[in-house]
Amino acid sequence: MDSKRPSKLEFAVQMTSESCADAVRAALEGKSGVTSVTVDVRREEVLVESALTIAEVQALIESTGRRAVLKGMGGSEPANLGAAVAMLSGAGSIQGVVRFLQLSEKHCLIDGTIDGLEPGCHGLHVHTLGDLTQDCKSCGEHYNPFGKQHGGPGDSERHVGDLGNIVAGPDGRASFRLEDDQLKVWDVIGRSLVVDGGEDDLGRGTHPLSKQTGNSGERLAFGIIARSAGLFQNPKQICACDGVTLWEERDRPIAGKGRSKETPAANL
Repeated sequence: MDSKRPSKLEFAVQMTSESCADAVRAALEGKSGVTSVTVDVRREEVLVESALTIAEVQALIESTGRRAVLKGMGGSEPANLGAAVAMLSGAGSIQGVVRFLQLSEKHCLIDGTIDGLEPGCHGLHVHTLGDLTQDCKSCGEHYNPFGKQHGGPGDSERHVGDLGNIVAGPDGRASFRLEDDQLKVWDVIGRSLVVDGGEDDLGRGTHPLSKQTGNSGERLAFGIIARSAGLFQNPKQICACDGVTLWEERDRPIAGKGRSKETPAANL
């Protein structure tokens, strides 16, 4: 399910001169998976059309020594069809960000990076409820509006929320870029995204839970899927929800403890 369809990524990048812009262009142009690059020094803005993951493009930009923050994303369609994001946290040090982009009426892009996982395969699913009052226990079952059996992403018989497996490397990081033809951004906003402890058998196993959940073990990390900015829809330099500025957030956890500017004492 790795997608080759390019998406457009809008980054804020700390730049002060044309030499900065030249360095950013040199880091991106000609790289496999990068289609086009536009740099605006005055706006401190870099627009990249690419089939790479967000993390890969960000790493290329930051290889120049300049910080980069994703501000928005879009597809090739003239209109923004919808974008969403889930900030994940959970057991131990697990944290991550997964973004959803509706590339077309039929294709949804899922791009994410999750850290702190055990190396190996982990099931990834959209769950029906965006209720985290009991952590992932209150998220409900897999999103399954058509009452089908559990399956894999490429199967016709599957839950809409069945996104298969992501793979964490030896460092505990799973970075992925998937495309799905059943998931729609407008249907999953307000629901939750959950990462499981084990591998999803995609409904092909012999365990009684195979056709229900993929027998992928306990739920490890979770987050509510919220609407996010499309291209050129995010002019803010500070996050109103936690007071973290555009550049400060690069030094803070992407989710969970330590994200807010408030001290622990102020939260009591």
